This record gives sequence, C-alpha cells and structure tokens, in this order.
Amino acid sequence: MMAERMTAVRACVNDIVNGRFDETNGPHVVSPHGVELRRVVVLGFVVNKYVGDGNFASITIDDGTETIRAKAWGTEAALLENTPEDKLILVVGKIREYEDEIYIVPEITQEVKDSNTMTVHLLERYRAMLTKAGISTLETPPEEQSQLQSKSDEAISTESTLESYTDEDDTAATLSEKILQFIQNSAGKKGIKMREICERFVSQGEDKAGIQLQVLDLLEENKIREKEVGVYLPM
Repeated sequence: MMAERMTAVRACVNDIVNGRFDETNGPHVVSPHGVELRRVVVLGFVVNKYVGDGNFASITIDDGTETIRAKAWGTEAALLENTPEDKLILVVGKIREYEDEIYIVPEITQEVKDSNTMTVHLLERYRAMLTKAGISTLETPPEEQSQLQSKSDEAISTESTLESYTDEDDTAATLSEKILQFIQNSAGKKGIKMREICERFVSQGEDKAGIQLQVLDLLEENKIREKEVGVYLPM
C-alpha cells in the first residue's frame, strides 16, 4: 500500500530559515516555536529568479519575515521558469538543506492575485503554530493577542470571499464544504487531481490560489488524504 503524503503546514519564511534542520526520520526543520516542518505552504513575493541551462531554476521568495529559495532540477525546473517575478505567489513544497542553505523543493507554485489572501494565510499560520506547539492562546502576550484579533477581524470578509460561491441550489455552503463534497463524489478509487478540483471551481468564479489553500486546509483537518502528490481521496 502506498504511503500517504505528509500534510503541508502553513509557515512564514522565518519559521523555516531560523529553525533547526534535521535528517532524523527524513529531512525537516524544527521551527523556533518547536513545530516540525517537513512540507510547507508559504506565501511571498518573488524578488529574484534564476533560470539555468534547462536543468535548474530557482526563485527567491520574500514574505516580509525572511527570504528563502525554491529550487528545482530537470523537468521540474519548468515549474519555476514560468513563475513571474515581482508577484505574490503561493508555494507548496518540501524542506531540504544543502551546504547550510535551507530551501524548498516546490510541488505547487501559483500566483495569488488577491493580496488579502496573505492576511488569511498569516492568521491560519499563527493558529497552526500555536496548536502544533501545544501553546494555548491564553499564554500569548496581550499585544500579540490584540494583533491576532485585528487580523481575525480583517480576515472575516476575505475568508467569506475565498470560501463561498454562488450556487442557486445551496447558497449556504462554503467553498471548503463544496470542495469536500466534490472530492467525495468524484474521487473514486484512483483519487482526484488538484488540477481537476481547480478547473471545477475556477469555472464557477473562484480564485485558484484560494481553492488550493482550501484543499490544503481539508488535508490538515484530516477530512481528505493525499494518495500521491496532487491527488486526493476522502477520508
């Protein structure tokens, strides 16, 4: 039986580059908060891109906390060659390290056109770090609690935009619920590809990056599982 894919964890770049890299039980970083990061979701601006002779490409991502490179080789280099510079992008990938440089091997890159997606990402990253580190929000310093509440208030309308879409037969359902139902109804034994999920909901007016984030949230909530890279099954 094929091993299930590890869940991607939302992170800021400084969670990764300021963490401690370890190869024990597979390559990963232990963040300054004590959270193990093997596969991550980051959002940031592409501040530099390098394309080699067709066998290597890299981009440098800056999310305001730190910078990190995403690097790809061989046929996978095309993923980064087509990534636009000076744009906000979402990257999903695995943590690796070489010659003291921690970097990301990307599986998904996607331009994010709604800048409010960053607010939602930061809020969910904050919650994920607290939960995975076993820290209660009651232990959070008052000034950070205030910042979190402010981000939460700002994100409410954004999350509504990302999670809802017009459906005359069921206007109450969120985008997350619709995606879950679609996977349950369409996956079969072989699973359903991220591309097919995106095509379905982009055709209904949803933002592709928002769809991908919702799929990753369903993974983290253990409502779906990843059979292989970019292929999903219901739990």
